[in-house]
Amino acid sequence: SWAGLTFKGGPDAPPPLLVLSPGETVASPEMHLGLVFGGLDAAVHAMHSHLRKSVFRPQSRGRGGWIESGIGPEIEITVDEVFHAIDAAAAVGAEVFFIDASWYAKPQGNWWNTVGDWIVDRDRFPQGLKPFRDRVHEKGMLWGLWMDAERMGEKSAILQQHPEWLAATYGEEKSSGGQIDLTNPAAAQWMEEQISRVIQENGLEFFRLDYNTHPGRGIRTLRNGYVENGYWRYYEALYTIYDRLRSRFPNVIFENCAGGGGRTDIGMIRYFDHTDVTDWQIAPRSFLITNGMTLAIPPERIDRLVGGQSGFTTADYDFQYRTLLFLLPKVAFLHPLGSAPNPLLMQRTKRWADFYKSFVRPFMDTSRIYHHTPDLEGIDPKGWGVLELAAEDHSRAICGLFQLAAPCQPEYRLRMRGLDASRRYKVTFDNSGQTAIVDGYNLMTQVLTVRLEGAFTSELLIFEVITE
Repeated sequence: SWAGLTFKGGPDAPPPLLVLSPGETVASPEMHLGLVFGGLDAAVHAMHSHLRKSVFRPQSRGRGGWIESGIGPEIEITVDEVFHAIDAAAAVGAEVFFIDASWYAKPQGNWWNTVGDWIVDRDRFPQGLKPFRDRVHEKGMLWGLWMDAERMGEKSAILQQHPEWLAATYGEEKSSGGQIDLTNPAAAQWMEEQISRVIQENGLEFFRLDYNTHPGRGIRTLRNGYVENGYWRYYEALYTIYDRLRSRFPNVIFENCAGGGGRTDIGMIRYFDHTDVTDWQIAPRSFLITNGMTLAIPPERIDRLVGGQSGFTTADYDFQYRTLLFLLPKVAFLHPLGSAPNPLLMQRTKRWADFYKSFVRPFMDTSRIYHHTPDLEGIDPKGWGVLELAAEDHSRAICGLFQLAAPCQPEYRLRMRGLDASRRYKVTFDNSGQTAIVDGYNLMTQVLTVRLEGAFTSELLIFEVITE
């Protein structure tokens, strides 16, 4: 008997996708295809290797893996709150600090109503942003800002000046969530100029892009008297803009986020240093996101947050931070302004940051990740979740084991995959601090039993090769 595989790929939107003018040419979008003989691990590693070698731009500032912190609109952002957040971030080892949404908005205002007016609000920050940048640099961190660059808020001055720049959707006039129509060359040029100006005027070393619009089936435009779906031209314009910006600002770290993982396609992430993949950090979904996103994107190109976004509502701190060790950690909202910090929390956060910097980050950008439990279902996955991250040369690895919702088996029988059977390893059980010396052959072929009782418990195993 014969086995076959068929598929169809290409731009997907209501036709016509392009209405060509006489003499106009078009290049079809790139498609990345690969044939792998092997299992899931082999396919994941082949995809990650391809992206690293042939797709991604080199990391800004010579490397990636920066630990970020910031302050966002979950609270009313004031001068005192920003200084407090900067000091707290530095105390636990953050390396980048940014102000998220509302740095341009009036106090007690809705930050989404005035996006597009990218001028520092002097009612909120009477002395501008320079005092914050100076404090960030004093603390040895890099400085950044957030922009929802492709949007004009309904109360923004720019929308009143240029209503024709607002994208139109199908069936409803101008109902795209404020999306700027980048198929309009004037609008695209304005957006690029605004990003460049914000980076230059504020001395940014970190730029955080958000995307919170709702274009639905696409952008409805008129071209040569015909209705054209604007998606194709929109993304051609967008990619070109960020290609130029990355070249213009090679020392600025560019982070992509989109209302929680809305833009993790290769076309977009190839122009950015890394991508923030969720706005909802609640366990056990936090593990599900780390597990799922690392199937497609290399770990060093993904980041997630501990602190804020309701991540504190379920699971303990170690559970949440351990899910971040398999990509890039971000920390925030460590303790409220005016309160004494919890010394145990601060110590633990600093410990995890130091461990990430010293042990995980050195091998992250060439790492191999193994998904021991790839098939998880629903937003509250049940049972065990297990991830392994190993150095390409097999010299070190970590393995996180997590009891998710509704655990039914208290023991997990683990066989490591990313070690070297011919070498010996020091194995550290992080919960107890106990260590053992074990042959790689036994770790990979025999069963290592880990016991965790109760939902939202976790263990981290640390493997270091022993040099004879």
